[in-house]
Parts: sequence; C-alpha cells; structure tokens
Amino acid sequence: MMANHRIWQLVRLLVLAVLTLPGSAMAAEQAERALAAVKKLIALGEVRPDATIKVAFKSGNIAALLGPDLELQKEWEQRSGIRISARVIPQQPALLNLKANPEIDLTVARTNEFPDLLNQHLVEDLTPLVKQFGFKLDGAAPQGYIRPHLQGYFGDKLVAIPADGDVILMYLRRDLMEDPAEQAAFRQTHGRELAVPKTWHEYDQLVSFFHRPEKGLYGSVEQRERAGGWMFWLPRYLSQSAPYRTLFDDKLRPLIDSPEGIAATESYVRTVYHSPPDILADGKDYSYALPLFMQGKAFASVFTIAGAKLLNSAGSAVRGKFIAVPIPGHRVGERVVRLNVPIYGNNLVVSSRGSQRKLAFLLSMWLTDPDNSLRTVGVKGGFTDPFRWHHLDDPRIRELYTPEALAVFSKEWAIALPPGTGLPGDGEYLDVLDRHLWLAARGEISAREAMKRTAQEWEKITLRHGRDRQLPWLKAFNAGFAVTEPGPGAAK
Repeated sequence: MMANHRIWQLVRLLVLAVLTLPGSAMAAEQAERALAAVKKLIALGEVRPDATIKVAFKSGNIAALLGPDLELQKEWEQRSGIRISARVIPQQPALLNLKANPEIDLTVARTNEFPDLLNQHLVEDLTPLVKQFGFKLDGAAPQGYIRPHLQGYFGDKLVAIPADGDVILMYLRRDLMEDPAEQAAFRQTHGRELAVPKTWHEYDQLVSFFHRPEKGLYGSVEQRERAGGWMFWLPRYLSQSAPYRTLFDDKLRPLIDSPEGIAATESYVRTVYHSPPDILADGKDYSYALPLFMQGKAFASVFTIAGAKLLNSAGSAVRGKFIAVPIPGHRVGERVVRLNVPIYGNNLVVSSRGSQRKLAFLLSMWLTDPDNSLRTVGVKGGFTDPFRWHHLDDPRIRELYTPEALAVFSKEWAIALPPGTGLPGDGEYLDVLDRHLWLAARGEISAREAMKRTAQEWEKITLRHGRDRQLPWLKAFNAGFAVTEPGPGAAK
C-alpha cells in the first residue's frame, strides 16, 4: 500500500511538472498558466481580487475574442475572479483609438502599426512579461502560432500576441474555369490553357477575358478604394525583384520611383478597367467587394482567408463554385517571384497607459491558448481567422473555410514578409501612397507620376521625422525580412 501511494505521488508530481513547463504545447497549458499567474498576483497583493480589465475591440472582434454570448468572457471571470469591461471602438488605426482612450488596458492592432505604437510609447513591450510568467511564443507544429515573429514582434521587442491570421489569397470562379466552352474560347484568344495564374500578367488576361458587365459579370472585384490601397499594391511591388524589392535603400531613400515601382502600379491599376464602375468610391472596401463575388457577379477577388468563410456560407451563390489560389508573382529572369504580406490582422496589444497591464497580458495569453483560440476562430460571424497551426486541422474550422482554402492559406505564410514601411509615421507614408495609387487608378496621373510624387512626399516625411532617427527603425524592420519560422507548411 505504501509503495502504491508513493507511486501515485510520483505520478502526480510528474504531471504537475509537465503542466508547469514553459512553452509546453499541451492543450490548455497556456490558459492554465495564465490563470495561475493571476491568482499569484492576487495572493501577492499586486492586483486587487475585484480588479477589472478594460478591453476595447472592433465590432467584428467582440464576438470572436470574447465568445458567442460572451461565453469566453464569462468563463475567464468565473475562473479568475477578474472582471472584463468591454467596449466597441471605431474601425480606425490603433494609434487613434489608444490616444483617444487612455484608460484602455487591452486592444487590437495591425502588424504595420507597431512602429508608431512603439515610437509613441502607447503599447507595452511584452518581452519582460513573457519571461516573468514563463511563456513562450512557439511557432512549431502542431499547436504553435503560425508566424509569431512576423505577427507579434518588431525587432527584438514583442509588441503583440498573435490573434488573427490575414495573409491574402486569390479567389476565382471554379465553375467558369472548368467550363469547356470557356476553356476553348480562352485557348483561342490567348493561345494557352485556361489555368490558375502564376503571374500578375496572366491574372490580367483572366480578368479581362471574363469581364462581361453587359451580362452582370465583372472580371475583378479587388478592392480599389482610396484607403488601404497599399495592401493590394505591396505584394505586386515586393515581387518585382529577387529575393524581394524593398521600399527604401539602406540610406532611407525611396526606391519606388523606378521601373519596378511603375510596373507594380500599372498592375494595380489595370484591374480597375475590369471592375465595377464605382470600385474607386470611398467606402467601397471589402464590405462592398466581397458580397459582389458572393452574389456571383465577379470572376476574381483578392482578400484574406476570411473571404473563404463568407463565400462558403449557406447564403452564398458561389458556394462550391469558387477556388482559393496562391497570389501570383512576377517573372524575374528564369523564376517567378511570389511574395505575400499580412494585411488586416487584429493582434492583441497591451496599452502602456492602462492600469492593469499584467492582467491584460495574461488575458491575451488565455484567449490565444490552443484550446480557447479554437473557440475564437470557430465563431461564424467573427473576424478572427486561423493563427495557430492546429486551427487548420480542426473539423469545425475546415467546414467553415473549406479544406482547400486552408491548404493554400497554410502555404502562403512561408512567403509572407513584414507589411508596411516599418517606420514611425507609417500611417503618413501609406496615406501618401494610397492617395497617389487612387489618382493613378482614376486616370488623373500616370503610374510613373504616382511613384514620383509618392517618393518625393516620402522623402519629406523622412526629413520631418529625422533621417537619423528613422534609420534604426528601418534596420530593425529589414532584419525581419530574413527571419525564418518553423511550421508544417501545409494543411492536411
């Protein structure tokens, strides 16, 4: 009896040891570690047992991150004793939301916003908290974050906890691609087989061929409104050179006023000729473009994996009639260079002005735990998309997004590079680019003039911020292009 008792004691100690190992990939271990840390902070008197975390999320994030009927919020409050006070914030840059709401503890930010948030000391560097509480942002299969360094870090600072996966995919009409009559007509017109485009030039041919507005079919509903144009231009630009084309040289002089910048802009503009006439109007973002594709009124679109969830929904006219494919690239010498970027992506950031910074960090780790994150991504009406490898194998998520779309999504992460400029003032730089892309798309200026004016204004922004102050940020940003992260590379 004594021997059996000692054996069970040993087994219990071993189990506890495994459960407290930093970075363990066991499901729910991350969540339990976060809850244990909360209780320890309360026991040490560092936080009050009746403390409240003030979170501010965009409307589409509330249901996902806090659960349907706030089930995740209720579970956190019941298990931790710490209340969550949630509010909805506008669909605007995190910089504006954090400045306007200094009481916020936890909110969301896009990856390209990190330099401004760090430079203005609006968010916490989470690196010390990860170390203090024994966490590790693991990128390995089967349950790791897909690209933790790309989504969460700027340089050596951990700025955000990944909570959303938003590289871009291309969506095409499968039924039209597989139609024998369409295949024959395309072959006669272009002298090649109708196939998924490998280059942006081949994509242009496809959207031109299928553009039939008189029959209610547009070639493309790729977003072209003024705000956010950079998201759909940048992959075209990055792939102009091998291994990639940067926006600035190492002295921070713009490289976009060049044949490569002009070619990327011309590619961006060409889709407008095969799009709805009001595609350039303000406010005609994904909430306008995706429903058109969903209604069967377009041949092609470009968006995040969230598009697959919408197009595969019960009310979609193209359910079972679309395919998700890799974004095209440019032919450079003998190879086709393809590069992607995460565009939207709402990752969790802790406000440096909040009163509950440690609790906000622990809540973010609890929400993005392998088990809990399945519940956030699995919300049908939510804006949270897969960001851990095991999400891609979960039956509920595969049913929502389709296995085929998830397989493409999985592989695109391997060619994803950091988005934006990587500089303080990123919003200023990108607003200038967006404005000139829009003017070029309207036909008011040429692609050459758009890049010339953008480069000139970028130089003024750099001088205003100070070239010497900007250069270290550029160096840290460029270092992120060389970071490789582990992962399975494809969904099953």
